[in-house]
Amino acid sequence: MKEEFEDRKQDDLERVSVESDGESVALTKREIQGWLAYAAAAEPYSVVCISALAPIVLESLASGYGYQTADRSLPCNTHESDYKCEVKVGGLWLDTASFSLYCISVSVFLQAFVFISMGALADHGTRRKTFLLAFSFIGSISTILFAAVVKESLYWLAGVLVIISNVAFGASWVLYYAFIPTMARDHPSVVEARQNVKSGTDTPADYQFVFDRVANSLSSHSMAIGYGAGVILLIIAAGIALAMDQTNYSLQLGMALTGVWWFGVTFFVWKFMPAQPGEPLTEKTNLFFYSWRRLGKTISRAKSLSETFKYLISWFILSDGSSTIISLATFMGKKKFLLSNTLLMVGAILVPLSALIGTYLWLFIQRRLSLTSKQTLLAISVAFVLVPIYVLIGFSGVFGLVYKVEIWPTLVYFGLMLGAFQSFSRVLYASLIPRSKEAEFFSLYGITDKSSSWLGPLITGAIIENNDTRWGFVFPLVMMIIPLFIIWWVDVERGISDAEKFSVEHTDAKDGV
Repeated sequence: MKEEFEDRKQDDLERVSVESDGESVALTKREIQGWLAYAAAAEPYSVVCISALAPIVLESLASGYGYQTADRSLPCNTHESDYKCEVKVGGLWLDTASFSLYCISVSVFLQAFVFISMGALADHGTRRKTFLLAFSFIGSISTILFAAVVKESLYWLAGVLVIISNVAFGASWVLYYAFIPTMARDHPSVVEARQNVKSGTDTPADYQFVFDRVANSLSSHSMAIGYGAGVILLIIAAGIALAMDQTNYSLQLGMALTGVWWFGVTFFVWKFMPAQPGEPLTEKTNLFFYSWRRLGKTISRAKSLSETFKYLISWFILSDGSSTIISLATFMGKKKFLLSNTLLMVGAILVPLSALIGTYLWLFIQRRLSLTSKQTLLAISVAFVLVPIYVLIGFSGVFGLVYKVEIWPTLVYFGLMLGAFQSFSRVLYASLIPRSKEAEFFSLYGITDKSSSWLGPLITGAIIENNDTRWGFVFPLVMMIIPLFIIWWVDVERGISDAEKFSVEHTDAKDGV
């Protein structure tokens, strides 16, 4: 094992030497598999823990240790339809449903600090891969520790573990995204296309077409592989829940198993994923403040990357709205329809399974209709907006998640949009960022993607504090309509040109960083 890791390290050092001379090293099939493997390792955490089990576990632990809102002298009655309970956290009484949302809000707030602190730093040497592995181990171990929460009075510990694991997951996922443009550039097909441009056989437009196609293929495959692994682990977690009479602790064991999987597969990533190294930093660089200074320089010149930042603003709003829908749907299933933990997990399985199918379905549609990444993303987003509209129609009492039977087709429809929505968004962004600044810019993407989700849970948590959970869907509806107009006005060709120019004109030496 040690010798294999030393061989991988030597390969990374050789890649640094070759690429520093301006050459391009085509990736091997095993290296591409090593990169894809991290999706299989980490995405199940998002599918199983954050999207499905963590909200249920945190709410159940808080309710088990909480009291009725109407009379705090009485223990929470979780068998009552649409029950309202509170738990005391420090000196504050919080709604037990809001407790989970607030924990996630805290975690994504901390993510913003972590993303910025590591972003630009990860663009140098082999730190991008090193940081990814470090956060992967931190996240997986903290997830495994859910098995240690054996009493309801330890609900606070479960909250802390969600915060730590979600911060680590978000940081590693940002670094994983940052590999997309470099992996696409070093893909054998793109390397060949670049050589054809140099020889005059193809035009730059031909090269961009191949790059976009490969980037979308890599992103879609990673998304599908991640969701596939998530579905498998959800099914195993559901089996554990059934075997243990659907107790809350059985769900915690399902989360812990996800952590074990994440931990184990990371070793495969460690061995085979290429480092995709960048230029080394000077010895005088202050490692703690470097990323903050670099980002400050970039933001001060944001005007020269107007299309990139225009897209970031739209994605901040759009991703927050979409992620909020998941948490709200989980609470509706548990509190309004009183779904058992097993049925909640069936729903949780349907979403990523549909997302897996939807990822390839939308990739097929894009290629069949020759759509750009921007056009495809807009089409998916419009279809996505119908979800909160449908739920709000439920106030009529006729349909719109009024009856339990409506849950399953709604979840399938939601899933068909989800995977492709995420995949095409990150590929579109990857085309708009400067070369050699991938991690720095994807740290900003991470703030708009993962870290933007503090706003949704915070506002919807306040909305549903003493109201029908259905009212919470007003927020994601508004947040998903507004950015569509912004994305429509993003000039992708100009954005690509501006990014290429920025990477040449704003190096560390020229910016004095």
